[in-house]
Amino acid sequence: MAGQTVLSKSVSGLAAVVALLAALVFSVSGASSQNPAPGGTRAFHATKDCSGFTGLVGAYCTIRSSNVKALKVGSKVFYVQEAGKTALDSDTVVYVERGSVATGHCFLRHATGAGLCTMSDGTGTLAGFRFRVRVKADASVPGLYHWDGTYSFNRG
Repeated sequence: MAGQTVLSKSVSGLAAVVALLAALVFSVSGASSQNPAPGGTRAFHATKDCSGFTGLVGAYCTIRSSNVKALKVGSKVFYVQEAGKTALDSDTVVYVERGSVATGHCFLRHATGAGLCTMSDGTGTLAGFRFRVRVKADASVPGLYHWDGTYSFNRG
């Protein structure tokens, strides 16, 4: 019983951290981005390491590569909802550094390792950041996922 209380407190604490990160998106004023994309959308490619992903609220993956300068290696992708038995269907918060976060949503089927993620806006270096990517598990590296799609920075 004591173990359940500790686990419950840990999950509650993680949920509070993720909620705080999401709130930052709306409360921190955005700075100009390092990646202006004045010509519309551009190709987006990134990999994320989810080898330690627990499926619980507050679980995260770590960006291992990205062709977008503002999305630095080491950035965290937090998941706000708990993963279900067959899929992850969760709001997400990308945390680059204090004041540079973005929010969106990801859906991933566990059986196929394939899904879709979108980001709709951000603050700091991610101000106006939008992307739509297909997610695909790397068949040769357990826990590694590829994001491939398009991105833009909308300053309007």
